[in-house]
Amino acid sequence: MNFKNQLCALSLLLCFSSTGLAASVSAVKGQKVLINLDGDATEVGEEFYLINPSTQKRSAIIRIKQVKGNKALGEIVRGKAADGFTLQAKAPSAMSADAPPETPEEAAPRQTNATGYLRVLKDSWGVLGGYLMNSMDADITYRDSFGISQKASASMSGTGFGFGGFYDYALNNSLVGRGYAAMEQFNVTGSTTEAACNSSTTCDAKITYLSLYGLLKWYPIQDKYRVWLGGGMGYLLALSKSSTALNESEISTNQVFTFGGGLDWQMDRKNYIPVSIEYNMFPASDTVKASMIVIKAGWAWNL
Repeated sequence: MNFKNQLCALSLLLCFSSTGLAASVSAVKGQKVLINLDGDATEVGEEFYLINPSTQKRSAIIRIKQVKGNKALGEIVRGKAADGFTLQAKAPSAMSADAPPETPEEAAPRQTNATGYLRVLKDSWGVLGGYLMNSMDADITYRDSFGISQKASASMSGTGFGFGGFYDYALNNSLVGRGYAAMEQFNVTGSTTEAACNSSTTCDAKITYLSLYGLLKWYPIQDKYRVWLGGGMGYLLALSKSSTALNESEISTNQVFTFGGGLDWQMDRKNYIPVSIEYNMFPASDTVKASMIVIKAGWAWNL
């Protein structure tokens, strides 16, 4: 019976050990630890639990300060470290030196992805394609067949496409600033009951913009799928234009307020697929109200 208990304990130990990383502490000096990565990948700023191999419980939290080749230098955030302790990845949402003590269930090692994706935000850049759903309500002034000034209203909608590039700058461990430049189409078509649009009941506006955006993104969830919410502003410069509903001479530049959310699907530690849906609202005038819903997807590279 005693032999069976020992065999069971050994099996559990091997099972728990297999879920940790291969990286381990090779030296401790004060609040610094030297880590032998043993093939595992990490980034500056990532946090890890240190696992005591004799008890299979978490003993400390460390933060990576420097990475060079197969070695890394870490700083002890909380707890105690010793030679031979192994590393276990720590979720970004729990990164805090003031985190409450773990329960026994939390203290048990869990399966983690050692090299599959980043657990910290980094600067990145990428390309995006967009599908734009546009809408516009316009009050149109025209002259009837007798030369008398009249007014009519038109509700227009349509779709367009966009393509551009972005740069994301990591401000801290949860906020990112994005600069985005793109070519975007604003195409809408509608009708009126009167021949108000160049003597036609069909009204339209077709504009190609060079668009420049600035957004602030907040990441409440950082895992393989990083979720963000954000907002900002855009400056739109009309490069080409034609319209029967608007005065073309007045179409030049515009601004939009943008709000949205998205998902960064991490393919590995270097690349991810950015997907987002954003609502762009043009400041309303006395005669025109317009907006865009933009669905974007693309490819990005971490720096």
